[in-house]
Amino acid sequence: MDSACSYIRLGDRLYDLRQPLVMGIVNVTPDSFFAGSRAETEADLRNAFTRVVNKGADIIDIGACSTRPAVQSGEGIVGEDEEWRRLHLALTIARQMDIQLPLSVDTFRPAIAQRAIEEFGVEMINDISGNMYGTNEVSSRFKAGFVLTYNRTNDAHRTDNLLADATAFLSRRVDELRRAGISDIVIDPGFGFGQTVQESLSLLENLSTLQHIGCPILVGISRKRMAYEPAGLTPDTCLEQTLALERQAIAQGANILRVHDIAATKQMVNGK
Repeated sequence: MDSACSYIRLGDRLYDLRQPLVMGIVNVTPDSFFAGSRAETEADLRNAFTRVVNKGADIIDIGACSTRPAVQSGEGIVGEDEEWRRLHLALTIARQMDIQLPLSVDTFRPAIAQRAIEEFGVEMINDISGNMYGTNEVSSRFKAGFVLTYNRTNDAHRTDNLLADATAFLSRRVDELRRAGISDIVIDPGFGFGQTVQESLSLLENLSTLQHIGCPILVGISRKRMAYEPAGLTPDTCLEQTLALERQAIAQGANILRVHDIAATKQMVNGK
């Protein structure tokens, strides 16, 4: 593995990526596509954080604004005030519980990202928009880790070649982020964002191509359509298929797996 992809600094800690890290998902939403990830009340959130920590997650990714396919297709997206209300509750509880794992916030809104860092010391911003709205400026200012996603929906230069488009987009944007002073950059090929199932599966088969960009690779395929649809299943019934795809992702160079099923993924990562 390239040394540039072997470590990442989150807050004041350096993390070794030579064995993939597991990022556990906590969604403070009523409408995320997988019901098992939702936690809206204080009690639900405390249970969710306890479960994520006890199951062995390395990072916690907290989202308060669903980007499920229906939302991407224009069904409507939660407003900024409501996103912050939800996120504020979750982060308040996480800090009250004195969780020692690094916290990532899944948002595309710069104002949300800034408040999460300033008020709660969040260590990473996970922006699924492809940095459409300038969250990079927040990350640069506060030296937070940054997840750059290839969101095909927002790629004005896309062609018929998904792999080439993803590589070009991520390479170009990573150069921009580095010039802006961000050193801890993670790239995400954006499985499911503007991609068909077959396109996503093909991209996964060629994931190693993205290693040439020189950044750690985050893969979020947990219980997504590419896992359940080919087998005629649902998000609730495709754990085995998800793990098989995640195993393939690791073989192709994935450094961080963003998942719903932490214990099963940790067992797979550890070869048990």
